[in-house]
Amino acid sequence: MTDWLREHRDNPYPNDDEKEALIESTRLTMNQINYWFTNARRRLLPKWALQQQMLQQDQPLQRDNRASDSDVAVL
Repeated sequence: MTDWLREHRDNPYPNDDEKEALIESTRLTMNQINYWFTNARRRLLPKWALQQQMLQQDQPLQRDNRASDSDVAVL
């Protein structure tokens, strides 16, 4: 399913026929497929977009989401 999502980043919403094909290939239920895509759109797509943006800016990728000391603003 990750491959499908990667190939359809611009429209990450599988139609019913695509969902049926995913159900057959993964043996998951329709609910499991729907929840997986909901979670992936929330978690994976933003992470991939950030990675792509950093690659385009030629910046090294951070390995975790925790703020480092230099990322914390002093108020």
